[in-house]
Amino acid sequence: MKRSIILLLVFVAPVFSREMGEFVKDIVIKPLEFEVPAITSQTNVSGVEVFSLKNAEFPIVYAEILIYHGKKHLGKRPTEIARLLEDTWELSGSTAYPKEKFLETLEFYGASFSVSVDYEKTTISLSYLKKTESIVLPVIQSFFQNPNLDDGLLMVTKGKLVEEINRRNDNPSALGSRKAKESMFRGTIAGTSMKKENLETIQKQDLLTFQKEILNESKRRLLITGDFNLQSWDSFFSKTAKIEKTTEELITPDLLSANVTKEGKEIRLVTKDVNQTFISMMGVLPAHNHPDFYAIQVLNYIIGAGGFNSYYMREIRNNRGLAYSAGSNTDFQENYGTIQFYAMTKSESAKEVLSLMKELIQPKLINALTEEELARAKNAIISQFVFQFADDKRTLASEVRRRDHRMPEGYLQNFRKEIDKITLLDLRRVGNLYFQSEKMITTIVGPKNLTSQFGSSVKQIQPED
Repeated sequence: MKRSIILLLVFVAPVFSREMGEFVKDIVIKPLEFEVPAITSQTNVSGVEVFSLKNAEFPIVYAEILIYHGKKHLGKRPTEIARLLEDTWELSGSTAYPKEKFLETLEFYGASFSVSVDYEKTTISLSYLKKTESIVLPVIQSFFQNPNLDDGLLMVTKGKLVEEINRRNDNPSALGSRKAKESMFRGTIAGTSMKKENLETIQKQDLLTFQKEILNESKRRLLITGDFNLQSWDSFFSKTAKIEKTTEELITPDLLSANVTKEGKEIRLVTKDVNQTFISMMGVLPAHNHPDFYAIQVLNYIIGAGGFNSYYMREIRNNRGLAYSAGSNTDFQENYGTIQFYAMTKSESAKEVLSLMKELIQPKLINALTEEELARAKNAIISQFVFQFADDKRTLASEVRRRDHRMPEGYLQNFRKEIDKITLLDLRRVGNLYFQSEKMITTIVGPKNLTSQFGSSVKQIQPED
């Protein structure tokens, strides 16, 4: 074993100096075995698809109402309208329980409630004690049947969002990720950040129109767990008429790749006087249901997502002390995916760290991965998979996400087998396809004097450009 390590060092030094997870490599972990919980699915009299998982251990009911109308259905309306509606609607309550009376009534009976207008859908999350169901459900139902939008709260919400915009550049990593996303998703709602001037143009009637569209959306789902009684929900939803949706935008890997090409190979330096420089490389991945999904997950774990077991953390942070943190993450959606490699370092180390970030995803490293590293990564991913079922709410969310992303039947049950099938050849193939720095947008948040390190390859932009 030690001979192979020495040979490996000769061929790829100084890229990595120690085998992945050396300090835990002798620990033998048996593959985890468990059964995916059985989820009940049915459509109620109102046409709402209900996903349920009974657990009567505690007399509490947890529910999420998913309405498939979100930011991607805005059309030509300003993207700020989604956040403005989200915050104003929740605090405005209903006509029967206006403003603070709505949330105060729910809190009095030990219930919780929140609204989120996401990209794909609008989510209403709630929980309540079973014994208060007959009181709480009519209060929540009034939120849907007779919603209230208060003018005063609308102005307060606008002020809060303006303050949020004013402070959104305080965190270098959040700023860098936002600017990278703006470039990657250029020309789409997903890549459009809030602007103060747009907030001022939105009127109450605009919110009412958007709210009406959401409430009239026919595609709705109820996710319910705990000690529930489904009959209590039979009359909760009213039937909806089919509405004419605003044309929704479609984001594809081709669209994102075209944006990467437009950006070119220049480094985008977001100039900001900070102590810690943030570096990001963002690339394009296929849709969630693409066959390469499993191999990408394994390779990403080895390179950057495996915490202290990853090459990024070990080589950039531990062995060389060049970064406070370093890693990678993936985001898989129905029609596309993205991958981001990142590091937080001192400004004087920025060029060295970026060079090492690129070096650690080059074919020569990926081609040198060993069967032992592959086995450890697969075992870790398979063992962590169980946490998707740590509670019933996450179990239901995983099943709904599978359906939303058109994953194959039995995806959750077969996930471990698919991960276990991955070979070193699979890692080399997906590495060559998706882990190429020249196919990524490089964004750095740091002081202006970083241009002296990178020279003419830098394009300077301001945080709000």
